[in-house]
Amino acid sequence: MVPRTLLVVDDDPTLEGRVQDALPVCRIVAAGGVADALEAVRAHRPPVVALSVDLAQLAESPNGGGDGLDALSLILGEAPSIKVIALAPHDQRVLAVRAVARGAHEVCGKPIDAQELAGVVQRAFQRADLELEGRRLAIGDAPPTLRVLRDETERRALLDTLARSGGNLSATARLLGVSRPTLYSLLRQHGIRAD
Repeated sequence: MVPRTLLVVDDDPTLEGRVQDALPVCRIVAAGGVADALEAVRAHRPPVVALSVDLAQLAESPNGGGDGLDALSLILGEAPSIKVIALAPHDQRVLAVRAVARGAHEVCGKPIDAQELAGVVQRAFQRADLELEGRRLAIGDAPPTLRVLRDETERRALLDTLARSGGNLSATARLLGVSRPTLYSLLRQHGIRAD
């Protein structure tokens, strides 16, 4: 079995060893700060990242470059499909909530409980696997034809313009730059009732 890559971002050098003990089937890549984390994301493309969002730790880190919440946003900006597990102190609930609001997949309390972390990481890997499989299946489907795309765009424009004009057909025709008879024809063609 090929080991899965887990990126651990924390300035505590002992955390990497504890995570490796909790998850022996994972290949652990460690980063001590925001800049190192982004470099590791680019180099290793890990599907899951365990990121300390404790503001003081990463902000004071010699390899810092920002705080944990900044790192979360930057990592997801670099690779939106990555599942980020926010490692937040148990007594900092607001920090955990902010991490989830910024896109963290799940939160795990600090100090780390090995069994809890193993379960959270396993769920994150499963989610990443499912999403990857979904993308593979979608790629296998034939892309929509140009006509289908045009029809969808035209329908959306009709509905949006009708909503903006409050359902007034004369105003809708004016906003779309078409005559009323043409508008009636388009509405019929797309199955839109303008009652």
